[in-house]
Amino acid sequence: MLRRGVYRDMSVIKIVALILLAVLLIVFPWLAGPYTIQVTFMTITYAMLGLAFSFSMRVGLPRIDIAAWWSIGGYITAVMMQNGYNFWLAALVGGLVAVCLGWLIFSIILPRGVVTFFVFCIIGLIGTPQLLQYMRFIPFLRSAPGIIPPATIGSFQIISQRDLFYLGLFFLALNLIVYYLLFNSRVGKTWDAINSNLKLARSVGVNIIRYRMANLLIGNFFIALAGSYFIAHYRAQIMFLFSLQSGVLIMIYPIIGGISHSLAGPIIGAIITAFIPSYYLSFTQQFQVLISSGIGILILIFFPQGILGLAGQILRRCCGQYQWYTKLMKYGVKKTET
Repeated sequence: MLRRGVYRDMSVIKIVALILLAVLLIVFPWLAGPYTIQVTFMTITYAMLGLAFSFSMRVGLPRIDIAAWWSIGGYITAVMMQNGYNFWLAALVGGLVAVCLGWLIFSIILPRGVVTFFVFCIIGLIGTPQLLQYMRFIPFLRSAPGIIPPATIGSFQIISQRDLFYLGLFFLALNLIVYYLLFNSRVGKTWDAINSNLKLARSVGVNIIRYRMANLLIGNFFIALAGSYFIAHYRAQIMFLFSLQSGVLIMIYPIIGGISHSLAGPIIGAIITAFIPSYYLSFTQQFQVLISSGIGILILIFFPQGILGLAGQILRRCCGQYQWYTKLMKYGVKKTET
């Protein structure tokens, strides 16, 4: 009964926290200054990419190629928008291109084992920026220099910082909803079985390659959407941001937030290592990888479950003490009455 009461209290705390968070996000762009919102754009983008990394960990595949697919989605979106296509169509095509390319590559890589997959991820992460440079010589993939047209909804142009913030919030919410539904579906339970015990899952007839392929391709689509949002915000192709440094940072965010918290962990990690240092310490941009790696190592040593794991332990302890106190008080009152 006590444990049930503790979990009930924690559920109430989570619901209240989600409601307060939703209200805060809605009013945030009206209260924050221009620089704060500017920092939030990259935080939202990194949170989406961190979610993709955490998503792939559900099948035991640590993806370090996320920045590569991020750049492909952003590049396709930029080229199509420069050629007069709508942002939403360009984002959809960018996501589908990432899915199709992923299927062609992963169908060759995945059957050869995790080590081959890991090596390919490293090669892809390093080689994609150079590949995009050569793609400019292909006529229908050639991008023109200059500012990219803004994203639109009908005749409404998404230009202001507030509008772009809500656009990023929409993409982040879409990521969370789809991932949540997948995690709680039969497919998600199969992913958990693969991650928990690969040999046991294979012995009961689970097609490991097929389920891993589905996970990676879904992840590719949402990674490309993050690239599209990045282009809608900057309205220029900033290729140096799609780099090895970005790939390293993306892996650190879920670790800091809590790798076992597949949805909230990457978001908390992005806030701690991307938003807070960029907002309070301008010099940290040059040492962001070093600082984030140091924070990640310290958290792995002292708090292996991440920030959310530590917060959960504290909440359970506090709720448990409250339940014991309430129970003892009721017992004391009954004993006094008798």
